[in-house]
Amino acid sequence: MPEAPWLVIFDCDGVLVDSERLNVRTWTGMMRDAGVDFTEADAVETFVGKAYKDNRVTLTELTGAVPDPEWERAWRAEFARSQEELEPVPGAAEAVAAVRELGLQVCVASGSLRAAIGTKLARTGLEGLFPESARFSAEQVERGKPAPDVFLLAAESMGFAPDRCVVVEDSRAGVEASVAAGMPAVGYHSDMTPAGWLDEATAVIADMTDLPSVVSRMTGVG
Repeated sequence: MPEAPWLVIFDCDGVLVDSERLNVRTWTGMMRDAGVDFTEADAVETFVGKAYKDNRVTLTELTGAVPDPEWERAWRAEFARSQEELEPVPGAAEAVAAVRELGLQVCVASGSLRAAIGTKLARTGLEGLFPESARFSAEQVERGKPAPDVFLLAAESMGFAPDRCVVVEDSRAGVEASVAAGMPAVGYHSDMTPAGWLDEATAVIADMTDLPSVVSRMTGVG
């Protein structure tokens, strides 16, 4: 068993890196380019917090056709280009460091592709907080969020029982996945968070500087 008593599992997009608004902008453009009347609010409700492979299925359902490979490739390039504007979530680096100082282990479990997780962490200066062995992607499991698979993979790989894990999430799909995994969740409420998304979370914060004290209370550590 690991020496640390608890594992804190961080979502990536919207929790560590402020990418959701960039993703929403791109998804909205993608849908409109496909001839679908789509707003940014629609993009938030439809795509945020879910794996790209699952969103691709939704894209096919909404457009009524399998995406043309060239068209999809162009938009995937736009997703990548938008990440050049990426910034860390305010206070995220300090919050992760403080959680580690409590004696807890940390990892990332995201719907993003594994390579994209590394790129996002590197671009925002967070790479050193999460070694490659502590990064988990929905592409490694059969089902993305709201299924619990990626969280269960992270727990098993890091050597923790699900009930010794705390998840930090910003999306409804992520919180539902944590509940399904049997893990308490801290919901991060940003200006991108629709009402009701975090209702099933054990605790909700609106400032990352509050995370260490909340995690300390939830785990009894510190």
